[in-house]
This record gives sequence, structure tokens and C-alpha cells, in this order.
Amino acid sequence: MGASRDMKKIRLGKTGLKVTKIGFGGIPIQTPPEETAIRIVQESLDLGINFIDTSRMYTCSEERIGKAIAGRREDLVIATKSASRTGEAVAADLETSLKNLRTGYIDLYQFHNVSSEENLQAVLAPGGPYEVVRKARDAGKVRHIGITSHRLSVAKESLLTDCFETVMVGLNFVNTEAAEELLPL
Repeated sequence: MGASRDMKKIRLGKTGLKVTKIGFGGIPIQTPPEETAIRIVQESLDLGINFIDTSRMYTCSEERIGKAIAGRREDLVIATKSASRTGEAVAADLETSLKNLRTGYIDLYQFHNVSSEENLQAVLAPGGPYEVVRKARDAGKVRHIGITSHRLSVAKESLLTDCFETVMVGLNFVNTEAAEELLPL
């Protein structure tokens, strides 16, 4: 348990949340047997990781994470996503995520793969996904709202709307444009 005290934490976007610099991504736990996937999540938490990112798009990931975090929810920052582009569909996705993750709230709810101007406009449309999630935030079901994108120009535009507290993009030693162009914003 000493590892958790040593794990470096950073501020997550504009949320004010402090998350471990290394987070747990929920994509890989779709493939192993459920017991193995649950153990992988629990071992990550035992090592001190407090940030878990998943998505409705990651098949059984949310359900497995929900089982793995039983009794440990208060120490975690959980992010999940919806790729839906209508208010009604996002509302359904949010309720499913809450049920799957076995929690009463999502720390960071993200609009997934908003990688075109049309997608961004659909998310921000009156009565659309953003409005639904904003109301869920006001009701305590969501604490913070973010966006993910695979297109830097759309990610930059989303930040200029001032609607989102986080933006997730690809950033690595080959793809450095986000560090140069997005982080300064």
C-alpha cells in the first residue's frame, strides 16, 4: 500500500481533480476472462492508481470495472464516455454506465471521438448530448464534462467553447502536435 503514497498525482484538466500520473485504461480488459480482468484492475488500484478511464464502446469493460472497484469507489476518479450524438441516446448511455460501474456518479463524463465539426455541433446542439450531461451534472450524476477527439483542430475548437473541462487526444513521442498546439490552450 506504500506505493499509493509515492504515486505522483497531477491535476486533471480544469476539473481540480488530482489523479495519478499513470491511469488505468479500460480497453484491454475486454479480452481476458472476467476473473483475470477484475484482478488486473484491483492490482492496479493496489499499486496506487486512482484514475480509471473506460467507455460504453468498450464492450464489457464498465461491468468488469464496476465489479473490481466494489468497496473502493470513494478513492477513485472514474471517467467514461459515450459516442452517441443525440440527447436521448446519451441519457441512456449515462444510465447504463452508472449501473455497470455500480456507482451513483461519474467523475468525468466524456463525449467520445468528437473528430469532426459536425460531431461537435451535434454534441452542442440545443437539447442534445451536452445539455443532457450538464443537467446530469446539476443533478449530481456527473461531476465534470470532457471530450475526446482524434482530430487536433476539433479538439482545439472544443476548448474554445468553454464547455469542457478536459480534452483527451492522442499524444506520444511520435505524435507531439497536441503538446505543441493544444496544451498551451
